[in-house]
Amino acid sequence: MNWERWLSEASKSAKASDIREILKLTTRSDMISLAGGLPDPTLFPVAEYATAMQRVMEQNGPEALQYSTTEGLNELRVELVKELERDGIACPEGIENIILTTGSQQALQLLGIMLIDPGDTVLVEAPSYLGAFQAFGLRSPRYETIEMDANGLKIEALEAKLAQLKHEGRHPKFLYTVPTFQNPAGVTLSLERRKALVELAERENFLIIEDDPYGRLRFRGEPLPSLKSLDQNGRVILLRTFSKTLAPGLRTGYVVGPPRPLRRLVILKQAADLCSPAITQFIILEMLKAGAMERYVQQVIEVYRHKEEVMATALKTYLGNSSVRWNEPDGGMFFWVTLPEKLDVSPLLNEAIEAGVAYVKGTAFYSDGTSGSNCLRLNFSQPSPAQIETGISRLAAIIENRLKIS
Repeated sequence: MNWERWLSEASKSAKASDIREILKLTTRSDMISLAGGLPDPTLFPVAEYATAMQRVMEQNGPEALQYSTTEGLNELRVELVKELERDGIACPEGIENIILTTGSQQALQLLGIMLIDPGDTVLVEAPSYLGAFQAFGLRSPRYETIEMDANGLKIEALEAKLAQLKHEGRHPKFLYTVPTFQNPAGVTLSLERRKALVELAERENFLIIEDDPYGRLRFRGEPLPSLKSLDQNGRVILLRTFSKTLAPGLRTGYVVGPPRPLRRLVILKQAADLCSPAITQFIILEMLKAGAMERYVQQVIEVYRHKEEVMATALKTYLGNSSVRWNEPDGGMFFWVTLPEKLDVSPLLNEAIEAGVAYVKGTAFYSDGTSGSNCLRLNFSQPSPAQIETGISRLAAIIENRLKIS
């Protein structure tokens, strides 16, 4: 039967994740994956999870196995309010400023449904998180990209884009940004630009969706205030997740914002999955109360710092004398590597996979699917230090060979 005739236009327009497709190719025993943004599984506090699970079953078993409220477990939301306030993020309505979601990815999808009508203008960084393109893309927006540099999104570029849109009679619904250890570029928006961005959003009347999965994973430098903490009028919606600070298998994140739009999100979430799993929320609550998350994050920071240094050293060793350039992040999980413009990294990917190393090509992180053809993203959180060293040496040999040919 020809199923194509039954498919909706939205489902036919949906794009597969480049990362997920690449990960299917990395099952070989000798394959070194520098592709996926995965945490190091050897660091997961399995014993503490087992203890937390036992406590949950003993103390809250029936409730943990039952449906939860769509907003999420109230006790967990109370703990999250405390954590947010420690980070300088006010929750004037308490737990009404927070809803739990099935990972930040669900939050992105629900926000897309809530905010985007087909043809609406959405501002994104160039490059930007490809999962956001997947989530928002189902609503068929018109993306407008904003250039970045080593200090994050360029405010003057955003101002120029807003002026252009105003001249065209268009007004953006929102800006989507990952301001801290950006995925994929690894850069962090400076304090000066954070303040300017929030002021510009207020002046030009657009919303900001601040995605903050990596903020706790800082190796160097002082923490910067979130955009949400600088927001005085409820213009910023903040997304956080436990995928990087506890484990992605929990599939739990949360949205922080004014109660009114969150109530609309709750209705949309009811249609999507009724509620996020109560049992994982109870486990997270136990881990927070026991201080397990803080201990885990500190361990992760130390290990990731070392891995980042290994990757930086390997890049300098094997590509330092070439025309290849890269950032060196102060946290997070990623390096963004830029080759000379004449080189396209897409054909190199097959060679790299044959050589036993995988990366994500830069075009995956641009809304047009063609920009960034000379760029690639490398992940250092999942592979071991030895794998990073070997993987970079394999990749560098392929790049150097192409540089000689071209």
